[in-house]
This record gives sequence, structure tokens and C-alpha cells, in this order.
Amino acid sequence: PQKFDLIYLDFCGPLPSKKAGQKTLKAITSILKYHALSPLGVMITNVSLPSKEQNANEHKNIVNLVASYLYPKSTLESNNPEWNCTDGAISEGYSLDEWHKKVECEIEDFYGQYITRLLVDLISVISPY
Repeated sequence: PQKFDLIYLDFCGPLPSKKAGQKTLKAITSILKYHALSPLGVMITNVSLPSKEQNANEHKNIVNLVASYLYPKSTLESNNPEWNCTDGAISEGYSLDEWHKKVECEIEDFYGQYITRLLVDLISVISPY
């Protein structure tokens, strides 16, 4: 198969998407499955987060997914300019309900972390090169 040094994916929907025409996760897994990136290649993704006003149900599902996915992670990104990592939700003593409320209030930040962590997990654990 052909190898690419740079792959830029500009999706018009969330990751993952339930819409029939949007196959955000499938596109990424196909790239990994067929080893389409060169050894030093870069994959850049751009996805959207539906607002409550656009689609309240999809927004709620994304909040649930992000909170559940990030909850067991041992470290998370931090907005601290001196150290960009912090302990995960469990280490910080959050119950799942408390964590869910925090993620819901700060979904824009946590959605970005979710995308990053999902891609890292896909590449290194779920579908390793």
C-alpha cells in the first residue's frame, strides 16, 4: 500500500459519529490497518463537538463517553503552564458521578483530551503498527 508522510483528516462531525455518512473512527482505523503512514509520518485530525443547542442528545452521549473513557486514566492534561499533567480522576478522589459533572462543565477541554487519548490508544494498544 501507498505510504504518506502527512495525513490531514478534517471531519465535520464528532469522534465517533453515529451518522450514516460520517465514518470518523472507521477512517482512522483503516489508515492504521493498512499502515498508510510512513514510519515518521504525521496524522492530523480535526473533529467537532456538537453543542447542546445543535443536538442535545448527541452532546449528552459525547459527555458520557468522554467522562467514562477518561475516568480510569492515571494521568490527564493540565492547564498548568509549569507542569502539563495531573493525576487522573480516580487518583484525585472523584467518584464517577462527580467526575461526570466536572467533565460536563468543562467538556471542551476534556473532549480534546479524549480525542488525543483515543488516538494514542488506537495507535499503540488497540491497533498497533
